[in-house]
Amino acid sequence: MSFGLIVDSCFRDHATGRHPERPERLDSIDSAFKEHKILESCHCLSFEPAEEEFLEKVHRKEMIERAFATSAKGGGFLDPDTILSGYSARVATQAAGASIALARAAVQGEFRKGFAVVRPPGHHATHQRSMGFCIFNNIALAAEAMLELDSIRKVAIVDFDVHHGNGTQDIFYERGDVFFLSLHEYPHYPGTGQTEETGAGEGQGTTLNVPLPPGIDQETWFEAFHKGLEAISQYNPDAILVSAGFDSHRRDPLGDFPLDEKAYARIGGLLADLAGEHPLISILEGGYNVDVLGSSVVAYIDGLRGR
Repeated sequence: MSFGLIVDSCFRDHATGRHPERPERLDSIDSAFKEHKILESCHCLSFEPAEEEFLEKVHRKEMIERAFATSAKGGGFLDPDTILSGYSARVATQAAGASIALARAAVQGEFRKGFAVVRPPGHHATHQRSMGFCIFNNIALAAEAMLELDSIRKVAIVDFDVHHGNGTQDIFYERGDVFFLSLHEYPHYPGTGQTEETGAGEGQGTTLNVPLPPGIDQETWFEAFHKGLEAISQYNPDAILVSAGFDSHRRDPLGDFPLDEKAYARIGGLLADLAGEHPLISILEGGYNVDVLGSSVVAYIDGLRGR
């Protein structure tokens, strides 16, 4: 079966100047895709921007309106880390829409595995706040899109970004139909994701945080990852979504984790094995060293495809 892929020049319109989360990240990925002829062997999807009504499934209306109002004024900061241009709110709806389209297509059988190359990233955006480079939470919206379909009762989200996916945790913390696994550097931004944060109410036990110290070695990281995947296997989800953050690369300027291209290929293979015949989609989160971002994404996709 083919591999689903979303790439689009529209994501460059989120202009951020010299900010670490900048359009040049996409240039790195595009160059690597061309070098390895990724597009020729994938099923490339089209998509529409997410409607505000769908955004409200995971975000407060006031939060959405603030992003659009800031863009309408020509841009500005939503928090000290999150900058918008005049087009950024629109681009954020396109990133959300792309993630939703990928999720639906995977469940509906167009392919079983896929990757969305989108920006801005999303996993720090909470129910009521844009933060940490993130405007809307792409992975949460994709999960909601899957759960609306009859064949999906529950899903798991795996987040291997070096930063804790606090927004995703916040949105699903009291939900029993979403299992959230995060391996992240701690202490580090945003300061959340301790082991005792395990969910609440119907979601008690469906959040698994694995905070790891800076400078750990790769095998220690993978030991923790294997334990996390075992917990997901016990949860037995109908689909898996991945917040694919490549700032966990050992050369990334915003973290101190040990991963490299071979590690990302290994991660992809382990996730593919875990998913089996179930849908498995990945959405780009972090990764700020443009010298290694593209090669890391290609290695991860190769791992997902068993190459």
